[in-house]
Amino acid sequence: MLLLLQLVFVFLPIPLPSYRRGRRGTVIIVTDILTSPLFYFLLARRLKKNGYSVFVHSCYNPLKGFRVHARTLSANLEKWNVRQATLLCHGSGGLASLGLPDPGRQRIQYLVTLGAPFHGTTLLNWLPFIPAFHDLTPGSEYLLINRMNALLFPSFSPFVPWRDEWIVPSGLARFGQGRDLILDWPGRLNLLFSADVGDTVLEHLNREHPYPVTATHMAQQGPQPEGIVSRSAPVRPAAVPAAGARAKKAPPRQKAQKKSAKKASKKRRR
Repeated sequence: MLLLLQLVFVFLPIPLPSYRRGRRGTVIIVTDILTSPLFYFLLARRLKKNGYSVFVHSCYNPLKGFRVHARTLSANLEKWNVRQATLLCHGSGGLASLGLPDPGRQRIQYLVTLGAPFHGTTLLNWLPFIPAFHDLTPGSEYLLINRMNALLFPSFSPFVPWRDEWIVPSGLARFGQGRDLILDWPGRLNLLFSADVGDTVLEHLNREHPYPVTATHMAQQGPQPEGIVSRSAPVRPAAVPAAGARAKKAPPRQKAQKKSAKKASKKRRR
């Protein structure tokens, strides 16, 4: 039903507005091919509620190869002026992140993919004249050159549904090396609307972008920067002794100075 509903937006990929007021960090959602940005509304809203700034980059057009999508994504990262951001790539949008030039890759701290076909799919072998589908063919030049570039990012988490109707055979969606995080939900568009998948992804994002929301959380973040005092550990002023007690407990050096001053005054009188 979702695929049939998407046909309404085939020639009208309406973009989602950006949200720039998040304090926790920045997340750039990269869409799948032939998937309207409107389908990412629930995911974007969930990220906003958790304190993230959200941008959406569309890889909707299959007439552009993934090298073109990667250059466009890099230009948008520079345009949005993001730093230490997170790329959240859905489906084949994850392949665009693999071809990012170095200036764009240096702006990304964490790469998260949802069902990215790292090894392609045989479902689209009969459409090799379409650039994006040609790059999705197993053994294509783009995949052979860029498949391992996900390891160039400081952090990388590939989420994979246990069954995907677009990746044939389904094993082609596994990145390998024991890094895959298998989700209980099947399908591809289901990953965008499942609350369980959203909570799992947010849990991983919050680990990379901790934000001290409460006083207890602030205390768990470790030492505070110089000049900042945590509310959870208020600084108590030291007890000041009374004036009489201060006089009784004078340091020995001060007592010696007083005695020498008395002796000098006696000598002057004599």
